[in-house]
Amino acid sequence: MKNIIIICFLLLNSWNYSQLNSEEMFANGIKYYNEGEYQKAISSFTTILENGQHSSSLYFNLGNSFYKINDVANSIFYFEKALQLSPNDKDIANNLSFSKNMLIDKIEILPTNQIKQFLNYILGILDVNQWLYFGLIILYVSALFFLFYFFNSKTILKKNYFIASIVSLFFATGLISLGIAKNLNHKSNLYAIVFDQKIDFRTEPNDRSEVLFNLHEGTKVLIKEELNDWVFVEIQDGNKGWIETQSIKKID
Repeated sequence: MKNIIIICFLLLNSWNYSQLNSEEMFANGIKYYNEGEYQKAISSFTTILENGQHSSSLYFNLGNSFYKINDVANSIFYFEKALQLSPNDKDIANNLSFSKNMLIDKIEILPTNQIKQFLNYILGILDVNQWLYFGLIILYVSALFFLFYFFNSKTILKKNYFIASIVSLFFATGLISLGIAKNLNHKSNLYAIVFDQKIDFRTEPNDRSEVLFNLHEGTKVLIKEELNDWVFVEIQDGNKGWIETQSIKKID
């Protein structure tokens, strides 16, 4: 028992040290960024990532740092990562648009229907864990109301508690469903950023096949299929083709 307590104490201290160290590295990164030392800022922020810490603000500041050194691929990649965690953050979306202005290729985005846009907006309010977390809280509230209903002897109160239990159960189901829907949507829509300066999109997953078109670094693609060292992707104007896996970095 004593050994277990010692181990837990050491693990807790290690976690606290990691947290403090990450906060110090983040502060250093901001300091370097404000002083125009963008490579040092990137190094500080990257160290935090290597320690297993992730946040939208961390990705946002990495995106800003890479933007300052005109690294369009990394800048867009990290802004997209930040936007995944904070989908409705206007600052992230605004800076992402600045990075996209550096793209060589100007791709026309296919319009989406209003229902899909509205659903994406709703799903973007919270991340998967938050939807599920709030859903479970409301579910516990529903169970509590049911217990009040079950053990109460007054007819009027029993009726009110029963209605409250049903309503909160319905609400909890909706929240959990949104969390599941967002998780499925994320898994079925895996995006990536092209990191090669120039990449050929081919008809088949080999170097001997016909080249359909080519694009440059920073282009966002939707992964449709993976085969060995190749991926079949779709760009935002609907065009598709095979490219090598090593030429992209997944936004996951």
